[in-house]
Amino acid sequence: MITLQKSLTNLTQILRLYEHRQNDPDFERLGAIDVYYLEAIYQLKEPTIGMISRLLDQSTPNTNYHIKKLMKMGLIEKRLDDVDRRVTHLLVTDKYRQMLETNEEFWQRLENRLEDEIAPKDLAIFKRVLRQTTDIVSEEGLDEL
Repeated sequence: MITLQKSLTNLTQILRLYEHRQNDPDFERLGAIDVYYLEAIYQLKEPTIGMISRLLDQSTPNTNYHIKKLMKMGLIEKRLDDVDRRVTHLLVTDKYRQMLETNEEFWQRLENRLEDEIAPKDLAIFKRVLRQTTDIVSEEGLDEL
């Protein structure tokens, strides 16, 4: 695995698992791949099941298993396409959105620690690089799907 890929994957996984476990005991049941599904669905807005399978390099049966699990937990829902009723879109629910917003204290502590432990110039560069990385990944990821 490429070092950048591994670092970003580890950071994303640690942050999301922390968020999920702090908000609701039910989220203890979430595995790493469940978090990836949630994040992919959230970031892509209303992806199809096929898009998610390809993005996460998962088989359709495996994708369906995780989708059912996340639906039972009330974190995602399905919506049929308005034009082609054979196509199913996935959406995160209000429950998931609220979960993301409720952990303000953690994010404030993290930001305070970064400001205390990282030189202001380095922190500014870090934030700029994160924004640029997010933009590039968004453009690349959407082009491939």
